[in-house]
Amino acid sequence: MIDFFRAGGWNMFALVGLGVVMLWTAVRFARNADAQRLSLIRALTWVLVFSSLTGFVVNLGATAKHVADMETGDPLPPLLVGFAESTANIALGGGIGVLTWLLVAVGVRRMPGDRS
Repeated sequence: MIDFFRAGGWNMFALVGLGVVMLWTAVRFARNADAQRLSLIRALTWVLVFSSLTGFVVNLGATAKHVADMETGDPLPPLLVGFAESTANIALGGGIGVLTWLLVAVGVRRMPGDRS
């Protein structure tokens, strides 16, 4: 797990911080659903998506720079390792999103209103 976190780079700290806020808000929504919390979760989801994509792209750029600076050897293995490490941001962001929206589904189900 530590290797996974290190592979993603500094953006992983932002994703974890955002994830804690999102999951806490989603738990509160699941317990007591209201439209204001749902709108906050939607906004935080967009922040999560853009943060995950930014971390992915920045890591791809760093990989390309380091591979371009290599003087000898086959560039394919370092490129593939760098690509694989870059996906850590997408994986963490996606996992946080799945857990958050699972809790939102519970909250929506428990919302008062039309039970058709």
